[in-house]
Amino acid sequence: MTKKNSKLIAYSILSFVFFGFGISLQLKAAIGQSILNALAVTLSFLIPWKVGTILNMINTFFFISYLLLRHTRLNYKDIIQIIAVMANGIIINFFLYQVLSGFTAESYLFQLLLYITGLIIANLSLGAVLAIGIIRFPLESLCLTITELFHRKFTAVRMSFDVIFLAVTIALTLWARTPLQIREGTVISVLLLSPLLGICYDFFKKHWNMED
Repeated sequence: MTKKNSKLIAYSILSFVFFGFGISLQLKAAIGQSILNALAVTLSFLIPWKVGTILNMINTFFFISYLLLRHTRLNYKDIIQIIAVMANGIIINFFLYQVLSGFTAESYLFQLLLYITGLIIANLSLGAVLAIGIIRFPLESLCLTITELFHRKFTAVRMSFDVIFLAVTIALTLWARTPLQIREGTVISVLLLSPLLGICYDFFKKHWNMED
């Protein structure tokens, strides 16, 4: 392993931690969440688990589905992926329930700024993680596998999952009368996530890449 690649591994781990921190800020803002996070928060009102733990369970389901569809043996990238899944929930729980537990956003404007700050941090970090390519995310891996197996467009497959998450979240909210998580934060996420992630990914892809 070259010195450059060793640095990129360190950058990838650091970016992954900051990604969890950015998600935690969005959750703390409590003005609605991105669609998958909205589902996790809604489930946290019904199941006595922390949000990060629920995200771990959801991502584990995606990971197992990805493995079953792929029909191949585990490789080192799969092992890194499942370790990352577990670490992601732990990181989010640490920041949300430990570091930020005593922190309160007292005004709506501050909540809004907190959410946008978290979104920017998460997208910068995610862009770096994806550009380096060491850590993969189960949902994206599952969508890519479905795309290849059934000859569908990746964007259509990914959007289909978002529609399912949205429908389940709204259904659970109406059924259990939990606080609504599909709010302005969701709209901000839909409008800004893809453009921000694209910019961040392109930037880091030009400057950071693993050597063969």
